[in-house]
Amino acid sequence: MAETREDEATSTQRTAAVGRQRKQIPALYFTIALLVVVGFAFYLGNRNFLSLYNINTITSFAAVLLMVSLGQMCTILIGGIDLSVGGLISFVSVVFVVTIGRFGQWTYPLCILLGGFFGYLNGNLLTRIKIPSFIGTLGMGGILVSLAYLVSARPVNVPSATYKNLNLVNGELFGVGNVLWIGLIVLALFYVLLRFTASGRNVFYVGSNIKMSWMSGIDITKTRNFAFVLSGVGAAIAGVMVSSVRFGGDPSVGEPYILNSIAAVVVGGTALTGGTGGVLNTLFGALLLSALANGMNVVGIDIYFQQTILGLMIIISVVLTFDRSKTPIIK
Repeated sequence: MAETREDEATSTQRTAAVGRQRKQIPALYFTIALLVVVGFAFYLGNRNFLSLYNINTITSFAAVLLMVSLGQMCTILIGGIDLSVGGLISFVSVVFVVTIGRFGQWTYPLCILLGGFFGYLNGNLLTRIKIPSFIGTLGMGGILVSLAYLVSARPVNVPSATYKNLNLVNGELFGVGNVLWIGLIVLALFYVLLRFTASGRNVFYVGSNIKMSWMSGIDITKTRNFAFVLSGVGAAIAGVMVSSVRFGGDPSVGEPYILNSIAAVVVGGTALTGGTGGVLNTLFGALLLSALANGMNVVGIDIYFQQTILGLMIIISVVLTFDRSKTPIIK
């Protein structure tokens, strides 16, 4: 019996040592390595994959995905999730197109404020009404999709007379599309907020250990609401960008971004258990997903098999980043 206990203790110590050794390698490095491997593999399959035109296509798609993923990252960092981002993108998309002719450039900040408002509502569903974020945001997403269809039951195009108002997104600066500039600016803003402000750092603390954060005097309610507001803002920016690029709004355009945003965050190395990850992780996660989606089409992989590859990538990423210290040990 004593020998069996000694073997179990040795096995436990070995497992812990392996876990510590693996944690010494940041998850971001795995993501970057996967991005390089995937890029090289697709390049071997089709040399046009690394052409200037195709790289611009990948980065432009990644910029839009990055906007919603940065917001999604904030809710995941606190140990929650936001399933309403798809509905919010759809709602903002049609509202933006319907109002751009009346309000002009003012439509941009109005739509962003709209996203922040619904993000704040999501946060209060969790913090005040005590509804788990999975359920609360799922319900809010359904409400927003309904509102989108009420604003416009079918896709609506931007009037040609107001095309000039879309130059903020569709224009160029120094030969680089504004979509990429917007992506870089928002990326920098999220980085500064999360790394150099008290509210942003509290997002990591609450996600790492909510009880210790509360005992340290951190306002849990305020921090969670802040994370969901950022998620709403990110989704709203994505909705505006999608509408501008397409020159039109669609009440169903946001649906694919629900799972894609979660996948980009997880693939980037932000742990679903919260507290671990960050802006750079999400950036490379969005780039990896965009490269995957584009590359699989470029080399001609069957569309029905593409989801299998994406699913495997998500599973591998979760295995590498999941924090098992926050889950009970079941024998």
